[in-house]
Amino acid sequence: MKRVIGVLTVLLVLGGLAFAVLNRTKDDPGNDPVKVTTLTGMVGSEKGPFFGDQRVKDALKAKGLAVSAQSVGSWQMGNVGTKGMDFAFPSSQPPAEQIKKQNGLTDVPPRPFYSPLVILAHRTTAEVLLSSGLAKKDEASNVWTFAMDPFLDNVAAKKRWEDLAPTNRPGELSGKLFLTTTNPDTSSSGALYVAMLAYLLNQHQSVTDRATVDRITPALQEAVNRQGQMKNSTEEVFVDFVSNTGGPLVLAYESQALDLTFKSKIPPDMVMLYPDTTIVSDHTLVGLTEGGRKLGQALTDDADLRKLEVDFGFRPSGTAGSAEFAQRVQQLKNGQQEPKFAFAPDLGAAKIKQATVPETSIMSDLVDALKQKG
Repeated sequence: MKRVIGVLTVLLVLGGLAFAVLNRTKDDPGNDPVKVTTLTGMVGSEKGPFFGDQRVKDALKAKGLAVSAQSVGSWQMGNVGTKGMDFAFPSSQPPAEQIKKQNGLTDVPPRPFYSPLVILAHRTTAEVLLSSGLAKKDEASNVWTFAMDPFLDNVAAKKRWEDLAPTNRPGELSGKLFLTTTNPDTSSSGALYVAMLAYLLNQHQSVTDRATVDRITPALQEAVNRQGQMKNSTEEVFVDFVSNTGGPLVLAYESQALDLTFKSKIPPDMVMLYPDTTIVSDHTLVGLTEGGRKLGQALTDDADLRKLEVDFGFRPSGTAGSAEFAQRVQQLKNGQQEPKFAFAPDLGAAKIKQATVPETSIMSDLVDALKQKG
């Protein structure tokens, strides 16, 4: 009998120890797998590859986040609606402010990264631009710039490619002179192009009133509407150019070109030109839930995510972001990866001016002005 009691006692003690160990394991945060919250939201098309990358998914998972991202034109996001969404991540600040207002939010949305607008051309086209005074190439840095004011002068004079290059002109260069862009009514890059043109047409000043919108509308229409039907996605326009089915001059984000450079997928004859007055696309994340706000903070502050942002060609926000971007571009120059063309880490040093985006109501007036009959 004593032996049985002894055995039972030992079993009870062992059972208690096992229970304690299991409970300690369960309660110890260090032994818990990271609890992952899945967030649903809308992103501009150019950010789709970023959120689809496994490295980004892993970095977000380490922060307890997973993202289910739907690509939507930045200016369409407010019309699509944000019900059931955790965040909206357009490619510029004006549509973000619109979404913020629609949802009655008062906090300042973070801008984790940004990218300037650039112009893509094939080398034969770039040489025509160079010879006609519409482009310059800095011999020291190899950075190409596109002369926006002379371009608009040529557009106002209704110049054609045949006027710029009567002889020795590539076969694809014919017809009206224009930049291929996205639809400004739906896409951020198209809307930013309109903002950039409005700034230039208003003697390099931001448009602040309706009277100025009315005054510059004819010139704005001539520059934008002569391209005809426009696509709704920056990614579509970019892919068309890379696959040689797009126009001779295409507006894109610097991030798209840099992303292809890192992946060694740049077409051998592709040239990237910075408009000598460009505009910056501030990718702005509107957190609609606590999880969405946590995502915005992670993309802004987390070192691993910031590194991946640079790998996808984006410039992280803040002074540190400029240094991170410059260091990555320097790696290209050092031959770790062979650059196909040159980037300008410091836009100011490259003498590239930046246009100012007007407030949201004026931006809407500018886009609506393009729909008026000339």
